[in-house]
Amino acid sequence: MILMNEDLKQARMSVMIHIAVGMAVGWLSLMLGGVMYALGLAVVIAIVLGHLTERVIGKNKMTWWVSNGLFVYFFAWFDMWVFLANYF
Repeated sequence: MILMNEDLKQARMSVMIHIAVGMAVGWLSLMLGGVMYALGLAVVIAIVLGHLTERVIGKNKMTWWVSNGLFVYFFAWFDMWVFLANYF
């Protein structure tokens, strides 16, 4: 049995939270219709999500959040938005 250290647990939790929220915001972006509205929503949610993640996981450096959350969030958001726009 491999024991995960606390940093790895925090990183995995952050990635999973950001993927789930990114997919939900991607679906909401499709409902907005306009590209600028969708982008604005994604940025606002990213900022709010950063503060919420900081409360849940703990205070980390900005570079930690960018690599373990922000990039993943925007990738999941954009993927979901493009997939749904092409599907519907």
